[in-house]
Amino acid sequence: MYPSYTEASDAIHDRYPNNFHMTPHAGRLNRPLSVLLLCFVCLLALMTGGIGVGTATAQETAINATIDGDPLVQDGEITVLEDPTVNLSVTSETPVDLVEIRIDGEICHTYRPNSTTFSQAVPLELDPNENTLEVIARGDSVTSLKTTVRKNTAAPRIQYSSPFSTSVKGGPSNETNVSTGQVTLAGSLHTVSTVERIRIERTHIPEENNSTRVNRNIYQIRNPGNSFSQDLLLGIGTNEIVAEYTDTNGRTNTDTFRLIVDDATDPTLNLDSPNSSYTNSVRIRGTVRDETKLNRVALNRTSNNASQVLLLSSDDKPDPNRLTYEIDTTVDLYDENDDNEFQLVAEDAAGNVRTQTFSVEYDPEPKVIITENTTNETANTVRLAGSISEAEIDRVTVEAINRRSGERLDLARVYEAGTPTTAVEFDQTLRAVPGETVVRLLIEYGHRQEVRTITPSVPAQQAANESEPDDPSSSLDTESDGESLSVDSDETSMDENNVSSDTTSGDERPPTEEASSAPALVPIRTREAFGGTVIVGAVYVLGHWI
Repeated sequence: MYPSYTEASDAIHDRYPNNFHMTPHAGRLNRPLSVLLLCFVCLLALMTGGIGVGTATAQETAINATIDGDPLVQDGEITVLEDPTVNLSVTSETPVDLVEIRIDGEICHTYRPNSTTFSQAVPLELDPNENTLEVIARGDSVTSLKTTVRKNTAAPRIQYSSPFSTSVKGGPSNETNVSTGQVTLAGSLHTVSTVERIRIERTHIPEENNSTRVNRNIYQIRNPGNSFSQDLLLGIGTNEIVAEYTDTNGRTNTDTFRLIVDDATDPTLNLDSPNSSYTNSVRIRGTVRDETKLNRVALNRTSNNASQVLLLSSDDKPDPNRLTYEIDTTVDLYDENDDNEFQLVAEDAAGNVRTQTFSVEYDPEPKVIITENTTNETANTVRLAGSISEAEIDRVTVEAINRRSGERLDLARVYEAGTPTTAVEFDQTLRAVPGETVVRLLIEYGHRQEVRTITPSVPAQQAANESEPDDPSSSLDTESDGESLSVDSDETSMDENNVSSDTTSGDERPPTEEASSAPALVPIRTREAFGGTVIVGAVYVLGHWI
């Protein structure tokens, strides 16, 4: 019950005797002031007694939460190394119909216990670094607990194995010298969480420190597992490496160091060139390699220092297209083989030079193979067949020549074209005088001409006939200047030492009329001359040998 007006006035008078004077008419004349004072007393009473009344009539919901045994407090902070589990309990005198867990304002877990007590082990998935955790419980009223959970996982550690070696805890040196521009950055990963990505940045810094010529390249490796290996192409001099290793929790370990390329290795040459050529030019092929970068490849003729530059680069920037160069070029050959000596020169970006000298012999003479060379006496022809190769052949002619008179009996053009060829096959039949014909093969090549003379072979039957001895009882068919001479088998064959005639004893007498009227006896003998048959002997006419 609240005090009456009179009681309140008395109380005020007792408390403030010097400042409160009432007259018989005071209550009437100063009523507004009395009302104001009464209101003040009532408000003071409510303020001093309200807490006691509330405590007796309402009970707040209590939230208790721990991580690894450590309690969470309002507006506090706790640090974990990995995703934690929260042990949560809620108590209230009235049933709790909703419990929520929020991380950075996002509702992650919801429960409806409808009980005065609730307990639950709740696993959390946190982002790296700071996370705001809030637990909300609703019964007759809403109660919440908010705190900060910092996820501070250990960043990955790397044990390098190439191009240098380190321990797990020891990082790389600030600078490491390497002898080649092709290196491999490799190592094993040591981390609580899985490494998700590796980012490697290589920056080549030229010696003149010109920022416009800085060359940069970035390599990335996804989900490397327990180890990694990445090939790097470096430039001559200083190369700055920045390697970042990031795990699935977002923790990153960064290593920064320099690799200094000090290349002292010459390029390598693998040359493919013929030792000789039958044409006036030759194709040169091969491969030049370097472990850092090729700056120049040239082919020089040693006799006059003429140079053919095949590759030229003006800077020392890393370039994967300058590690290997394929040679494929053509050089002219001269008649003097001393002028056909060459030198291949390869120089890398560090100034290392490798040379190789070689010679090509120029031998343009064609190779001639005869596969058929016969005479046909019946048809008065000769046949010549074969092939010509290993030369730049412009024209081929075959002709038959009478070797007695020099007369050209026949001619055939085997090959003639605007484009030279390196192989010609021929099979020609020409008119001829059997036994008196030779065949000439005229070959024009590389602005030169070569003449080959071939004597046709005599058929086996003709050779056998010419080798038979004279037989007076046989019939002989012989040729002399194209005419035939026949000798009957009943005629007597005589020579100058054997003459058949009538003779008397004593001095030689002139022949009688009978003798003078006898037929002339022609002793016949043949011999081979110039491949034909010639008649030799004597004739007895009117008693005289002629």
